Amino acid sequence: MQRKVIASEFQELVRPYFKTNQMDMFSSNGMADSININSQVQLMDLFNNRLNLGLAATGEWILSTTDHPVAKKLLEYRKYEKLISAFGEGLLEKVNRKTGRLHPDFQQLRTATGRFACSNPNLQQIPRNQVEAPFRECFTPEPGYKLVTADYSNMEMRILADLSGDTKMINAIKEGLDIHSYTAALMFNKEYTTDFRKKYPELRQISKPIGFGLMYGMGPSGLAQSLEMETGKHFTKEQGAEYIDKYFSSYPSVKKFLEKMANDAIKKGWSTTPAGRKRWYDKPDKTDPDYNRKLSAIQRQAKNHPIQGTNADATKYALVFLAERIKKEGADVKITHTVHDEIVCEVRNDQAEDWAKVQTGEMIRAGELFIKRVPVESQAFVGDVWEH
Repeated sequence: MQRKVIASEFQELVRPYFKTNQMDMFSSNGMADSININSQVQLMDLFNNRLNLGLAATGEWILSTTDHPVAKKLLEYRKYEKLISAFGEGLLEKVNRKTGRLHPDFQQLRTATGRFACSNPNLQQIPRNQVEAPFRECFTPEPGYKLVTADYSNMEMRILADLSGDTKMINAIKEGLDIHSYTAALMFNKEYTTDFRKKYPELRQISKPIGFGLMYGMGPSGLAQSLEMETGKHFTKEQGAEYIDKYFSSYPSVKKFLEKMANDAIKKGWSTTPAGRKRWYDKPDKTDPDYNRKLSAIQRQAKNHPIQGTNADATKYALVFLAERIKKEGADVKITHTVHDEIVCEVRNDQAEDWAKVQTGEMIRAGELFIKRVPVESQAFVGDVWEH
């Protein structure tokens, strides 16, 4: 429904740029569409010959940097088009006619970091519920059962604090501070208060993607793009570099840890998680014309692997612990699926609330196998739909 509304709004925006329109006796507004919104040729004609924007293409990145209402409306339409095609019609085709359920394939050893991979269909791509796209509400348990959904709270940030040993980050997490607000306070020399999020929303919005981005080896240019996506404002490469410096000045041990991971991977040819999960790298020959690019890729991957890999290790141990509890207690519970550090179980109504405590408890126990310096937290949601 929303896709049709936005498509109609797009047609109204572009109509003035077309001299004539074919009358449509069946249309509610009496006018046919001026343009096929899914035609690349017609879109290029619109943007370049009629709007004179001089676009090389109509890809997401180019449109997102174009300050024109038609470009913005097309981006909005494509967001819904992608959601519907990927998570609406595409999912319905995968429903098993006999069971009325989806039966995706989970692979334990598919990803380099140790995370599960999922396909046919990929449930890991299902977005969290939003007002305009509540796809997870379509996932429901059998009658007489509830879905118990639990995930780790800020797990990768906790892992980073633990592995780096950064005192400021560790203390902030131990004290239960809003880590993104605390980071912004350090970076921009502001006093941290419980209402920091309300007083300095823009500063917090800037600090949030930096920590996550650096875990993935993001550089100044990538950070600038990420900040633009997060805030809707323009950021330069130089600003990205400045913010990275501010972040590392706030958490110096984090910088040392990430640099050590990157350098060790180049020397050894592999990186590892505390549990011993190794990721191997093919070191390029110095005569390779792409030597520097390939070396940088290894360094980025090595920074992220111990963090994301530890998260994956904890989640897999939690699944083992939960399976053992189900068997031991004879609980009417089925583990239905996992998405990164989130686990979902289908539980009989009268056991759901108690199982929610078991589920979070076992997830915390698994996390504590690897994280020692900061507390591990997990939260559960009991409901009639897949929600969290």
